[in-house]
Amino acid sequence: MIGPFYGTRGIAPARRSRPSLLSAAILLTGGLLGCGDDRDPAASDARSSSASPPLPTINAADRDASLDAIDRWLQAGRPDNAASIARTLVDRLPADRHAQAALGRVLLARSGELRESVGPAAAASVAAEAADALRKAVDLAPAEDAPAVEARRSLGLALESAGRDSDAVSVYRDGADDPVCRLYLGLALLRLDAVDEAAEILEALAAARPDDSLVRAAVAEALLRQSRVELAIAAAAEAVRLDPTSWPIRVRRASILRRAGDPRAAIESLLALDDDSRGHRSVAEEIAAAYHALDRPARAAEIWAERARATPEDLDAALAAAVAFQTAGDDDRAETWLEIATLAAPNDPRVPETRRRIADLRATRTDPVR
Repeated sequence: MIGPFYGTRGIAPARRSRPSLLSAAILLTGGLLGCGDDRDPAASDARSSSASPPLPTINAADRDASLDAIDRWLQAGRPDNAASIARTLVDRLPADRHAQAALGRVLLARSGELRESVGPAAAASVAAEAADALRKAVDLAPAEDAPAVEARRSLGLALESAGRDSDAVSVYRDGADDPVCRLYLGLALLRLDAVDEAAEILEALAAARPDDSLVRAAVAEALLRQSRVELAIAAAAEAVRLDPTSWPIRVRRASILRRAGDPRAAIESLLALDDDSRGHRSVAEEIAAAYHALDRPARAAEIWAERARATPEDLDAALAAAVAFQTAGDDDRAETWLEIATLAAPNDPRVPETRRRIADLRATRTDPVR
């Protein structure tokens, strides 16, 4: 699975930067540029003609104070509070690239939270709004401006989270002088199955930055996709050696071990994580996948059930538990988790879809020819 690189992507300026949870969406998501404005011009004109009069602008000192407040709320883990300030700032200063970039960063952080707690689908619409703000920030800034470089990186991540991988690749190509953009480009190309090009980019980056754990983990993924299995395992182990405290890198190594045919080692490596790290969605997802690979769906179901109990808003976890219990032949517990999901989200289309899937599993068990 090439999903977000389970954690924040980024290359440190000197040694390694400690990633924030902005993208616990990334050591494995990627993406950037080439996206135009997809909005309907007629709809935009209608909005502008019926919109209320613009708010008065604010002075530079108040703008800077607002930007500082946004940063403080983000550091406090409250992107909701930061978002209200950022939206007001953009309303008052729509042509200010710093205001647009701040709104984009806030919304990207929020989409990362949603991805972690609820799943990728819930994060997509917020990420699309983040991409719109970040695109404006990039377009308003000089190309070599340092904040513009950062906005470009974030724009790519937002586009990927919104499901616009091809647009993200275009953005990363435009910023290819930036090593972080090159990393993101390689990962995005892997998502698009352009494996050989991705491997070339990532291996060249690794040669230039041999001590960067994130780059080494990305190279491991590319090597596995090229069926260079032993090299992939070695590269993943090296990534862990370079940053042994990073749970996203350990998840990436476990994923490589599982797909290389050693799911038991994958499970053992992740069960050794501390409780806080074990609480991340990507960890539960990978452990469950490894148990499925061992043909132990009941254990996979327990992992998803544990996740669903700890994070009730994660509907996908409850549904995954239901399917896994059904795969294990445990009709009663499958039905229990399906009912829990139904009560939590009676109108969500994922619930009837899962109910049909479970019905098919039961029918296949009673009628093997089907």
